[in-house]
Amino acid sequence: MAKAKKLPSGSWRVQVFSHKDAAGKNHYESFTAPTKAEAEMLAAEFKATKSRKAKHDLTVEEAINGYIQAKDGVLSPTTIREYRKMLNRFDMIRNIRIRKITSEEIQLWISNLAKNVSPKTVRNTYALLTASLALYNPDMTFRVTLPAKQIKRPVSPSDEAVRVLFEKASDKLKPCIALAICGIRRGEMAALKYEDITDGIAHIHADIVQDDHKQWIYKPFPKTSGSDRYVKLTRTALDLIGEGTGFIITWYNPNSIGQAFGRLNKRLGYNFHLHELRHYYASIGAILGIPDIYMADMGGWRHDSGVMKEVYQNKITSMSDYYSDMLNDHLDKVFSSSDSV
Repeated sequence: MAKAKKLPSGSWRVQVFSHKDAAGKNHYESFTAPTKAEAEMLAAEFKATKSRKAKHDLTVEEAINGYIQAKDGVLSPTTIREYRKMLNRFDMIRNIRIRKITSEEIQLWISNLAKNVSPKTVRNTYALLTASLALYNPDMTFRVTLPAKQIKRPVSPSDEAVRVLFEKASDKLKPCIALAICGIRRGEMAALKYEDITDGIAHIHADIVQDDHKQWIYKPFPKTSGSDRYVKLTRTALDLIGEGTGFIITWYNPNSIGQAFGRLNKRLGYNFHLHELRHYYASIGAILGIPDIYMADMGGWRHDSGVMKEVYQNKITSMSDYYSDMLNDHLDKVFSSSDSV
């Protein structure tokens, strides 16, 4: 901080750099007060205000780029890459100064964006905007309406479909399907090493992800804190994996695992992705009555997120008749008991 100097008059003065003009000359602001402390306080207030004004004078695009740069190294490479891909969605508002932007301008941008992308994409893009603006001005608030969430009712594959897929899969793809049925994500299985498995229990703690340059890299920490977990593998998975050193899945990256599974699906006439075997895993756990807290630990979901229930525990169509019959049998017994009374 600039130090005050005593003037011949007895007052105290502080000079603070203000700006550099077009000719390259430095300009300073001068603050004079009866005491040294007062002069330095006035100078400090000017510097703080000048700094705040400079930050508030950023455009929306500059604020978002600043946010991404600030979070690089903290967030996963995949998240940073997705944020950078979102930048082209801000064309309507990218040049507006963040100190001037209004709820109306943001609402118009949201409404226009919603014509071209899904409600989920709109919400994710708006979340990046508000996080970026909050970094520079935490007091900024907006009143806007986001598109309603889409209600999806996914159906998990049946036991029979999973059995046929596994039976018809190539020898290289079989271990991937076996690991997916244990609730392991594509990136996690691609990052899994033999040394991560002890006594049939796999320590899931790493991921294979793409960086900003779309290069696949090994990330030694998981997608979320809850994703760092220990999974007891099935006998089938262990037999297929066998023994060795280094990476278990050496011939596929996460994308090519999904693509190989997709080709198998198409050949067999099915229509779901490898990731939906996690749906199957969670749904079977619910059917078997395994408490949610244990399923969350095994599948790498946060206990309080609700994602497992809302997204992954879907109905299995082949079980619907089973439960309908169970319920109807019970009701029939109630009615028959009533008739006998």
